[in-house]
Amino acid sequence: MIILGISSWFHDSSACLLRDGEIIAYVEEERFNREKHSPGYPQHSIDWVLGVAEIGLDDVDEVVFYLNPIDYLKVGLKTVLASFPNSLALLRKEAATVSPLRRLREMYNLKSTLCQRHGASGNFKVVFLDHYRTHQGSTFFASGFDESAVLTMDFAGDGRTEVIAHGVDREIRDKLVHRVPVGFALIYTTVTHVLGFKWWDEYKIMGMAAYGKPVYVEQIKQLFNFDEDSGALEFNMQYFNFHKYGRHRMYSDKIFDLFGRPPEPGAELSEREYDLAASLQAVTAEYGVAMARLAKKLTGSNNLCMAGGVAQNCLMNQAICESGLFENVFLQPLAGDVGCTLGAVLYRYHAAHGHARRYKMEHLYLGPSYVNESHALAEQQGLVARECDDWQAEVAKAIADGNVVGFFDGKMEVGPRALGARSIMADPRRQDMKDILNSRVKHREHFRPFAPSILDSELESVFEALPSCRSSDFMIVTMNVREEWRDKLPAITHADGSARVQTVRREYAANYYGVIKKFFELTGVPLVVNTSFNDNEPIVCTPTDAINCFKRTQIDLLVLDGKLYFRADNADSVEREPVAV
Repeated sequence: MIILGISSWFHDSSACLLRDGEIIAYVEEERFNREKHSPGYPQHSIDWVLGVAEIGLDDVDEVVFYLNPIDYLKVGLKTVLASFPNSLALLRKEAATVSPLRRLREMYNLKSTLCQRHGASGNFKVVFLDHYRTHQGSTFFASGFDESAVLTMDFAGDGRTEVIAHGVDREIRDKLVHRVPVGFALIYTTVTHVLGFKWWDEYKIMGMAAYGKPVYVEQIKQLFNFDEDSGALEFNMQYFNFHKYGRHRMYSDKIFDLFGRPPEPGAELSEREYDLAASLQAVTAEYGVAMARLAKKLTGSNNLCMAGGVAQNCLMNQAICESGLFENVFLQPLAGDVGCTLGAVLYRYHAAHGHARRYKMEHLYLGPSYVNESHALAEQQGLVARECDDWQAEVAKAIADGNVVGFFDGKMEVGPRALGARSIMADPRRQDMKDILNSRVKHREHFRPFAPSILDSELESVFEALPSCRSSDFMIVTMNVREEWRDKLPAITHADGSARVQTVRREYAANYYGVIKKFFELTGVPLVVNTSFNDNEPIVCTPTDAINCFKRTQIDLLVLDGKLYFRADNADSVEREPVAV
């Protein structure tokens, strides 16, 4: 059986292809069209995943869309009627996305659009799946657990924000459901906006939190009331306006009584902003643990699977793993809507069709590979490769010498984190490496930490590992750096002593593992700095993307599928020379 999952017209459009229970290919549209969080129709993504399987759209049995338009319409009408006429603002087009009415029209015409765009006659079934089911499917059916509590915490594509369920084999049964207008994602986003940030900036709060004190905890708790025994959740709606105006205005002026007004655009962040971020993070962790405890109570399981946008909060995930509530915790690395197409195909295959489970998420290297053309493209761009006998050792030495390395290798990883296929690597021992990376390449806020990639065999020697965590390969959870290593690893040790860790296994990322192993042999340090290969854009996808980023920034060494292009050897081919930092 072949199932194609797609998402479109909201954000993070993508396509995922499943064949006989295995994930064949997956990719986000932003990687092709270079638009972050792209809401556009996933034309390139669909064409690519079908091309990997060497099939046409008519060879697919089902196309599953990651949201049910009927539920979307019901929630929209209910919200509009409840706050009419103010709620008419909900129908407006939002910046960088699509209007609700157009979304409904596009979903209604989905099959004809698919046929027209991909030259198909329509020999496939189109299925619209409840949005929260795609989150549940993405985590439980990818976890490898036969049975588990399933906790999803999301913004509310179809009205359901948080669901506790029990997964057993091929079935997921709901135990507790929170619906709009309540759900912790709404709290988190609202306070993010009070801090002066925009949509998609929620992740920045984690980095800020380490620089503040949680002095606003009680004020944040005035926004909601949560009964940990029953799971009942209520909001103090006098502080909110999202039920009237949607994303256009999340909060009322009343919220300024608690937190003050947002800083002016472009203003320097003050102690208040850092303290508010620390407070929000503290409440998030407390709420996450409380929901996990309730999941334990309602299911009796020793396993937990998590997904949904809130499950991207690495510090909350650490608190849940440290709580001791569960023996095994699987944190879906594609926790946000970017993972819903994967969840859609898995849910349909197992829960709807009843097929036995085969897939377990071991890695995320599911995207395009260009190994047969990358070197020719570099030559066409005028780049000159340096000859070397042991290229992995050469890259390790370059890192140890303080160079910034753009690493492009094999199949692209999927999701929001670079995991060694499209990464920038650097020396974690350098106190100034964070400033070097920000000045030469990343151009981002100072409070955002850089993450480590560590050999899997060395995890416990450097970090206080989380025995229950089954997702350390995916950079979805923080761990504390051991005291004796903190001064040795300033570039990856955050202000609170934590790091967002990725363990690297030879069987899934042989070349990336090889470079880190050589660096370990050279320096005695079994990890490197890993940040995404990009510069305020989606992670690079093609060799051309990587070459353009190399030229545009001040990366010292570009590694393209095993060939090394040093900036020093290509002075006439690049737009900028490196600067001393």
